[in-house]
Amino acid sequence: MPRAPKYSSMKGFVLVLICAVFFAGCSTTRQPEAVAPDTGFSLLSYNINWGGAGADQVAAIIRNSNVDIVCLQETTPAWEKYLRGELRSKFSFAVFRESEGRMGGGLAFLSKLPAREVAYVRSETGWFDGWIREFQTALGPVQALNVHLRPPVSESGGWVSGYFGTRDDRVREMERFYRHIDPHVPLIVAGDFNDSENSRVVKWLESRGLTNALPQFDRRTPTWEWKYRGITLKRRMDHIMYSPELDCAASSIITEGPSDHFPVVASFRAK
Repeated sequence: MPRAPKYSSMKGFVLVLICAVFFAGCSTTRQPEAVAPDTGFSLLSYNINWGGAGADQVAAIIRNSNVDIVCLQETTPAWEKYLRGELRSKFSFAVFRESEGRMGGGLAFLSKLPAREVAYVRSETGWFDGWIREFQTALGPVQALNVHLRPPVSESGGWVSGYFGTRDDRVREMERFYRHIDPHVPLIVAGDFNDSENSRVVKWLESRGLTNALPQFDRRTPTWEWKYRGITLKRRMDHIMYSPELDCAASSIITEGPSDHFPVVASFRAK
């Protein structure tokens, strides 16, 4: 895959991220529990970094994760062709959609479970789309909303002003996507939120009854790392959130791969 820069320069953003990491929690509150295939299902969310190298590593991570459902962000036609070829024996179902406004803004679902379309919601902000599909799991139908929310960068390319000035934009994006879900079917929202677990958009979902999976099991490990002028920036921006009908038995981060994001995994059972 061709290599390309992720976004514009992050001058001035370093201090903001260092402070965010410093004040993050650092303890584990729950021990993970195994879920038998006939009593639940597992899901992986992964921003693969469309312009990065190491496609073979990405495919191996997804293949070896042994999950039932995969939500991908930043796919492209080239990534689709490669991943379909590499993973067709592992996942019986695979669908990809491209963003109309952003190169590398595609989304994808891979699954071992039957699935149907609920809604594909085009962006109205010039950033990324949202996609909802319903999967037939061991617990019955469960819908997954795959998101890649607006990055914390201003219209002029500023990262400090963007960090503080785009928080409500991500809430508005989520509100718009959320209007298309089926309120009668258990829900998982997964993807690159481009914001922390204490952000306004996460709090908005929590106010609607959803729970963030990862912080219950790991409150410290970053899901995003980026090297900038000799410093490695770290942040937790990738989340898997779920509605009250489900119970998360385990959630973790696969801290490997060529992308600037790490995959987040969670397994679920009936509450």
